[in-house]
Amino acid sequence: MWNEPDVDLVRGHLDQAVSETFVFSDPQQHHVGREALAANVVGLRTDKPRYRFVIATELDRQHDVYRYEWRMMSGSRVLLRGLDIARLGSDGLLDRVDGFFGSLTPMLDPDAGSLIPASFRLG
Repeated sequence: MWNEPDVDLVRGHLDQAVSETFVFSDPQQHHVGREALAANVVGLRTDKPRYRFVIATELDRQHDVYRYEWRMMSGSRVLLRGLDIARLGSDGLLDRVDGFFGSLTPMLDPDAGSLIPASFRLG
């Protein structure tokens, strides 16, 4: 639905994909319900019709939770990168997506000489 050029069709996409009580949360937005998400998507499609979103990685699944990286593009230019964590409800529809902007930053543990977060040190 993020790439749907016809804003009149956005709600139909949401009806097929997300639960009535769907939660969408990222650093700039927090919405509960299809109507709130529809308003967000329609606003973006109206204000920035040339922007498009692409899934940049394979979907990684654990039980009913998925993660994937995405890119917001304008032509061939990457405007924003992010990571989403998406959860399916028992009805098979998305019931929550938590989005994060940017890439994760590795932490170098100088004692181990490799990229290991300090919180994972043993001993």
